[in-house]
Amino acid sequence: MKKVLSAIIAAALVTGLFTACGAKESGERHTLYFRDSSKSKEAVATFFNSDSGKTEDVKMSVCGEDSEAITFSCEGDVSAYNMAYITYDNISTEKFAFNKCVSGWFSSDLGFLPYAYGSGTDYHDRFDNVTLDCGGYDKTVHIWKPDDYDANSGEKYSTIYLLDGTSMVYLGFDGMSVSDSEVANEQVRAMSSVTGKKAIVVAVETFGDNNNYSRDDELIPDLGKMAHQEGTSRKLAKSTSNFIADTLIPYVREHYNVYADAEHTSIAGTSLGGLGAFYIAMENPDKIGTAGALSPSFWTYNDDAWRSYLGEKTLDETAPFIYIYTGGKNDTGKEAKEMYERLADMGYPKDRLVFHYNENGGHSVPFWRAVFSEFLEAAMFGHVDVLQ
Repeated sequence: MKKVLSAIIAAALVTGLFTACGAKESGERHTLYFRDSSKSKEAVATFFNSDSGKTEDVKMSVCGEDSEAITFSCEGDVSAYNMAYITYDNISTEKFAFNKCVSGWFSSDLGFLPYAYGSGTDYHDRFDNVTLDCGGYDKTVHIWKPDDYDANSGEKYSTIYLLDGTSMVYLGFDGMSVSDSEVANEQVRAMSSVTGKKAIVVAVETFGDNNNYSRDDELIPDLGKMAHQEGTSRKLAKSTSNFIADTLIPYVREHYNVYADAEHTSIAGTSLGGLGAFYIAMENPDKIGTAGALSPSFWTYNDDAWRSYLGEKTLDETAPFIYIYTGGKNDTGKEAKEMYERLADMGYPKDRLVFHYNENGGHSVPFWRAVFSEFLEAAMFGHVDVLQ
């Protein structure tokens, strides 16, 4: 009996020690890093669920220091929370998406920016600049490859296409700051560092040709009469869609070591770019598996026009995964929510549809930058844990 009791006590002690050393009792723990150039003495991460409102404060620990900044870290439960913010020196950062694709955020003189822990923070990446014919005029795309890109590797890369690409990545153009960008390539680098998922980014210029075609022309589809006729768009998004599907995607698949299927191909954009991303994915479900529509301009058409268009599509498990984000302050919240509800009402698969509404979100880059990693979660894993 004494031997049995001793064994039970020993087992309990081992279990207790194992738990104290970081064993996971529940949930899915993920490390968040915070790099602070002001070198604060302490920082607290607040994790929260954007749907339920549930929150949790976690004191961060110092895990590194150099001449530029102090780095803090802590763990949060990505199965319970999808957003976070950090408080330091009585300052609260912008709220940002927290999930398995996030590595860290950097509070710097350039702004509050995403970064991949351990990879540096200069934000000056190199791009392959390629010019292709787009129905009679030149269109330039900017292609970013990871630092360790291997053209001959048997492990291929996913492809992420970005509309309004010159603002979604930082290209170092005169008059443009890193803080004016979603820094999407840095977010993909961070995602790869923590998940092992590899991807290249194709940033597509969608501001026309500075002569005959405008951004409104390139990103608004022709679905009939527009809900607001004050615009002057010639509604040529079908031509943009054809360029991406028939010219750009084949070019990328021929010249880069990427997958040649829809599952590993995604597209995203903001505002009119979000409208365009949604439309192009719906037009090409055989080539594009995920669309990220951030503050999408669904206001361009009314319910009848959208239902008529969507009614001609195959809304089953072969349809693209649709991630919709919008804010409530001077943003496209009303129309974006209507689109989500419209798709659900028309039988769009529930497991291929996500809607994230931020009541305090506005129609601007900081909000889109903050949630871009949630789109990456959708594109890389085919679901958004907390919102589905």
